[in-house]
Amino acid sequence: MTTRPRTTSALPETVGTLSVSARRLTAGTGGDGRGGDVYGAVATPFGTRLLIGDVMGKGPELSRTADDVLRYWEQLASRQRSLEVLAVRLHSLVAHSEEPDRFVTATLVSVAPDGSAELVCCGHPPPLLLRGGGAVPAAVPAPAPPLGLLDLAHGWCAAQPVPDSAWDRMLLHTDGASEARDAAGTFYPLAERAAEQSATPLAGFTAALAADLLHHAQGRLPDDATLLAVEPAPATPAS
Repeated sequence: MTTRPRTTSALPETVGTLSVSARRLTAGTGGDGRGGDVYGAVATPFGTRLLIGDVMGKGPELSRTADDVLRYWEQLASRQRSLEVLAVRLHSLVAHSEEPDRFVTATLVSVAPDGSAELVCCGHPPPLLLRGGGAVPAAVPAPAPPLGLLDLAHGWCAAQPVPDSAWDRMLLHTDGASEARDAAGTFYPLAERAAEQSATPLAGFTAALAADLLHHAQGRLPDDATLLAVEPAPATPAS
């Protein structure tokens, strides 16, 4: 089984106040290669908002659920100030879908123009925060269950602050990247490799990580892997 790059949705190089670069590696060659990974970035009155998620389950319905989540998130992101309420609304969409036993791990991020951010993690890996040549996962003291299963946490989730001093670059990812294994069964050291590439310009950063991830897994990823990297966009000179 070979793996090839595929992008579910084209993102511009700049969204709101952020420079953006995304890469998706798709496992398998059947059908159109679409799976359950979902990601997006939109400029809103509340800041630049990011989404990355992974639909759990099997079958062709995965891509349909992923499309529904992305579309609904794009509609709500510009209208709903509260990141927690936005996550709960997405949970309701998944919980009331026609697909049985469907749930979606997801991380939602909102970045203000000054670089301060907040995030909600619903059963999904937290973003890696890159600064000073290092890369560490964002602290999430109160992670929530996946979308579709928030009732296990009384139907609510908590947003966590991310100060602007904690990051120069942020890497959102699915567990297809962090849990890819080599022939010896060793997980891909995503944080370590991201730190090594932290001085590389953003598009080259995601390209280098994607290539290195494929090399680590001998080109045979068992699951889709998505990387979504952002950093503050260069200031536009005043006219």
